[in-house]
This record gives sequence, C-alpha cells and structure tokens, in this order.
Amino acid sequence: SMMSNHVNLTPQENALIAESHPAALARMDAKALKELQGRLRQAREKNFSLLRRQGAARVEAEGGRGAAQPANEKRGEKVDVFDDALARVGERLEAASDAE
Repeated sequence: SMMSNHVNLTPQENALIAESHPAALARMDAKALKELQGRLRQAREKNFSLLRRQGAARVEAEGGRGAAQPANEKRGEKVDVFDDALARVGERLEAASDAE
C-alpha cells in the first residue's frame, strides 16, 4: 500500500522506505536485500519502542487514554509503513534465494 504519503516520516526514513519499493528491490541481490532488511528492522524497532514509551508516558501525564491518541496513531502508522516495507523485502529475499 502506498499509504506512506500522509505519514510524517523523517527524510532518512523516507529514503529507507523508497529503497523498499518493488522496482528498487528488483535490482538488489540477496546480500543487498539482507542489508536493507536489517536497516528497516532497526528503524521499525526504534519507532515501535518509542510508540510504547510515548503511550505509557502520556497516559500517566494526562491521566487518560484519550489524550494519547493523535501522536500515537501517527507513530503507529509509521510502524505499519515499516511492516509493509519489511514484508516486501522478505518476499523479494525469498524469491532471490530461490533463484540462486
């Protein structure tokens, strides 16, 4: 899904997601794909742990769940974008490994 256009990715994250587009993946060998997979995982983990931390911190500060929503939803969308990218890379990697 190309839903990444409304998610507020940093320039680095945007570049990373761009590397996971099918046309870009088609040009990579298994080694390059594994390297990209590693970087995507790191970015996803970073956002995921921020998501959990932010959620917990904000609930305490605001004394309610409602206030935590908007920023947290954005962060959740970000994690989804990385999940999509990782799925594409994983599929491509399987295909590349089969071809070798």
